[in-house]
Amino acid sequence: MTQSSEPKVQSEGAAKGTATTEKAFKRWGRRSPFVRYGLPMISLTVLGSLGLAQLLQGSKDIARVKDDQEWEIIETRKALSRTGPVHAYNPKQISLDDELKALQQKVDISNYEYKKIPKPNEGNRD
Repeated sequence: MTQSSEPKVQSEGAAKGTATTEKAFKRWGRRSPFVRYGLPMISLTVLGSLGLAQLLQGSKDIARVKDDQEWEIIETRKALSRTGPVHAYNPKQISLDDELKALQQKVDISNYEYKKIPKPNEGNRD
């Protein structure tokens, strides 16, 4: 009989212990609202700023690597230009006036033939 009565005492004591801690926790939140509302807000702000700083640092590192790659490309082009391949292609300088004159020679806008454009409905009837 002593064995069966001991577990009941332990379970009752455990139930009382959780009930008292629950009540104490509720009282603690009512007594100091800073712990209930302020501390989570401040910790969220601080941890959020640390997380954002970490993300921004990563993007800065990526940008730095990109800049280094672009710089290497520029340096390579400079090195190639000293030996010649970059300036091997020299496009012809074209002015708009020359292009206009060439186009006017090809197309005569004073002589034209009037052609009626058929509507979509008229083309199907014929």
